[in-house]
Amino acid sequence: MNSIKSIVAAMAMTVAASASAQTLKMENQVVRITAYEASTAVNLVVVKPEQKLDVLDPSVFTVLTNGVERNVKIVYTCDDRGEWAENGDYLAFGLEQSKSRGASPLASTGMMGSWSKAYPVKVDLKKGKSIKAGGKKYTAIDCETAHALRNFVSESDFFSRGIFTGPATGRPGNETLTYGAYEPDALRFDGKKNPLIIWLHGMGEGGTDVSIELMGNEVVALIRNDIQSHFTTEGGEKGAYVLAVQCPTMWMGTAKGGMSTGNYPSLYSDILKSCIDNYLELNPDVDRNRIYIGGCSNGGYMTMNMLLRNPGFFAAAYPTCEAYADANISDVQIQQLAEENIWIVQSADDTTVNPKEYAIPTYQRLIKAGAKNVWFALFETVIGSDMGQKLMGHFSWAYVFNDEVTASQEQTTGDLKPSNNGGGTVAPQGFNNLFDWMNAQALKEPAPAQQQWGGGQQRPQGQAGQRPQGQGGQRPQGGFSRFDENGNARY
Repeated sequence: MNSIKSIVAAMAMTVAASASAQTLKMENQVVRITAYEASTAVNLVVVKPEQKLDVLDPSVFTVLTNGVERNVKIVYTCDDRGEWAENGDYLAFGLEQSKSRGASPLASTGMMGSWSKAYPVKVDLKKGKSIKAGGKKYTAIDCETAHALRNFVSESDFFSRGIFTGPATGRPGNETLTYGAYEPDALRFDGKKNPLIIWLHGMGEGGTDVSIELMGNEVVALIRNDIQSHFTTEGGEKGAYVLAVQCPTMWMGTAKGGMSTGNYPSLYSDILKSCIDNYLELNPDVDRNRIYIGGCSNGGYMTMNMLLRNPGFFAAAYPTCEAYADANISDVQIQQLAEENIWIVQSADDTTVNPKEYAIPTYQRLIKAGAKNVWFALFETVIGSDMGQKLMGHFSWAYVFNDEVTASQEQTTGDLKPSNNGGGTVAPQGFNNLFDWMNAQALKEPAPAQQQWGGGQQRPQGQAGQRPQGQGGQRPQGGFSRFDENGNARY
């Protein structure tokens, strides 16, 4: 009899426990993607709980992104986009950066990148933990989605979007370029001329979604305070406009198929120049004497291609791990390039684009040709700053976006000595920073408004699309930083 009573009592306790166990439902709202020098990551998850929590304690929660368990560093009330709001109806979970590649939402597939179609996100309680909401105790959370990336926020939202359509090079028909443009309101409406920084993506960031170009190589670093602060406008304000142009495949693509390393014209040679001209027409406050162009890998190739096809148009260039083969640059073209202002960046251990076949012999020929303002930051290896890890030798753009290109090699036709101390031993024109040097470069004569087209060919007019604002609402007044005033990472 006692045994039966014990069983009945135990069952009653179980039923009572089950009745007291409460599950709080939270609706997934949005995630924020952060760009790093070698990857992207989801570092903020925003949800809407059905009840407001009495206490926000990050230690009781766990968040899984794409199957990777993440450490929750902070929980705060916010709006539906993750911006702090004291009495917001939403919750933001700030996550510690993960070293797992599985946490990255961006995948590279050959010429183009893509955001993961399925990126599961789950918010839960740690084992044995509970929360209170509306005076009730909850021991479980119902919050899971497999499609978190259908709607995300990122620094790319500070760029307006646009498209430009015009004739291709080398064959009949048109091509369409996508672009992202950043124009700080503090500069846009001050009535003064502003410098323009152009960036051209690498092979894995082509396509029609410019957020992939902006986030894939951390191009968004160009709008952060640390880089923006190197530039000055005609009115003496800090900052610069940024234009990131994306082709649907790769800049090295040709009309006959395959890739060019300078032996055949790029399919996008003419339309890119027309796209830039169109942007200048839309933004007459750009200083045409201070247009700077750069890019990495096949974007570095296109940087060299643009210099060769448009002499005297750009105030300076910063080709990075550029893929324009030296064997395809004639002596006449070397003489032309020797008149340009160029600061090359690459790592000596680059096995994707061998600097001994590309940038190094070109640089040596330029110095031999009498170039006065051509420089080369040649690093030994690529050491990242986000986690301090060694990266692939091809990733030398990390030094550019980390604002760590601070020196050049000696101007010599002899052997170069790679250095991880800024890239060399020389301060070009007395400047110990790539962007300070760039900011000082200006054309002595006004840049031509249009490219001169040979053979009786008229300049392609193209069609410019509207440029809607990004999802992030108002653009920042100055450069954006992923660090707050205390040096803590923004989520």
